[in-house]
This record gives sequence, structure tokens and C-alpha cells, in this order.
Amino acid sequence: MVTHLFKNFLLNEKIYKQNIDFWKSMIYTLLSVEKITFQEYLTTTKPDGSLYLDGNPIFNFKINNSKRTVRIIQETPESQDIEFSAWINSTELSDSTKIDELVISLELSHETALFSIELINAWIINKLSKSAMERFIDKLFTIKENLFKYENQYDSEFIYT
Repeated sequence: MVTHLFKNFLLNEKIYKQNIDFWKSMIYTLLSVEKITFQEYLTTTKPDGSLYLDGNPIFNFKINNSKRTVRIIQETPESQDIEFSAWINSTELSDSTKIDELVISLELSHETALFSIELINAWIINKLSKSAMERFIDKLFTIKENLFKYENQYDSEFIYT
């Protein structure tokens, strides 16, 4: 069974902000060890300064002096399964700068947070090429499917004893 984090983040601005802080902390912890600096590249606030409370993105960053970016889309939990997908997107910023974006879409849980960190590590720290990253995403999804299918197939009493 999946334990979702910040379940009601779209309904409560305080929870939404705590959720953003969660992602900031995770990303800062991962990248600061490598002395990698980053900044947001997408607008997440309305002209009046209030937050867009839609989860797209819940967090985003661009590595300074790089064209690599990450956008995390978080959705309201709707199932007890691990809901997670990722892809590489080539796009342009408003200033016409071309970027390669790792897009992660998820229902936040401990498992999906760890998958996200693995992907961000591969994309930003290990600097996998786009094609290598796409293969890594496929491999990670295959592992996820194989690893978690056992919880659905067998009595958990036997798996965890």
C-alpha cells in the first residue's frame, strides 16, 4: 500500500507551500553536495503574487550555466498504486533559449520521491545524454513494475515475513 504525502495540497495553500518546501529541501540536499547551483525557470505565481495552486509545476529548476532543467508535476492522489511517469522534453524559454527538460509527473509518495531523485541524479549529476536518459527512464519503469507487482499478486503476510 502506498502512503501519499501532502494529499490535500491542491485544496490548502499552507499544505501546498509545505509541499514546495519538501521539494526544495530534497533538491537542495541532492545538488548542494555536488556544489551545483540552480534557479527556477518557470513562473509559479500569478501577477498578484499568489501561487498557482495546480501542481504544474510543484517545483522546477534550471541548472546555472546549463540548458538542463527539471519540472515536477504533482497530481492529487487517486489510487493506491504508485503513479509515476517521466520523459525528456526539448523546449524554449521565453527568451528563446533552447532547453532539455526532464519532466516528472507523479502522485507523491515515498516511492515516487525516491524515483524522482534517481532520475534527477542521472540527468543533472551524471549528465546522461537524452537517449541514455530515455533508456534509463524505461529501465526504471520496468524495475518499478516488476518490484511492485508482487505486492498486488501475493499476500503481504508472506512477502514481509
